[in-house]
Amino acid sequence: MSFLRKMLDRVNSLAEYAVCALLAVMVVVVFLQVIFRFVIRSSLPWSEELARYLMVWIVFLGASIGVKRKSHIGVEAVVALLPDRLRLWTAVLVNASCCVFFAFMIHYGRVILRVVGFQLSPAMEISMAVPYSAVFAGGALMFVHCFFQMFEQILDALSGKAVRSA
Repeated sequence: MSFLRKMLDRVNSLAEYAVCALLAVMVVVVFLQVIFRFVIRSSLPWSEELARYLMVWIVFLGASIGVKRKSHIGVEAVVALLPDRLRLWTAVLVNASCCVFFAFMIHYGRVILRVVGFQLSPAMEISMAVPYSAVFAGGALMFVHCFFQMFEQILDALSGKAVRSA
């Protein structure tokens, strides 16, 4: 169990570094576009497209980081009124529902990749599978993190431990 936790922590660290790197590249590209457009008076045809695709990757990787850290918004007003045992099983149900949603993301991410795999982007002429694969990769990371959290909550519920924050 600790091996899996360490592995997921490393994957999350890689995602955090990737988000930082992608954000840095996006800032540089947008800055260059502003310089080219307003100082040199000739815009870069590929910069807006690259910034958009980088943002898509940042969003999906960032969402997986949020799932790992349990930092996504949640409604706890009703759950806080439940007894501890029922609160824990409610958290398991919520994570199970999220896992189903992430499984749909993975499935339809693969379907989209098959459709757009041979299409080229207008400005950079790269495969549209590059930006669309963020849906698949982000969904897979979110599924793994959420499934592991659900598994830990089930173990806690069966052993009678206190509620971990959901």
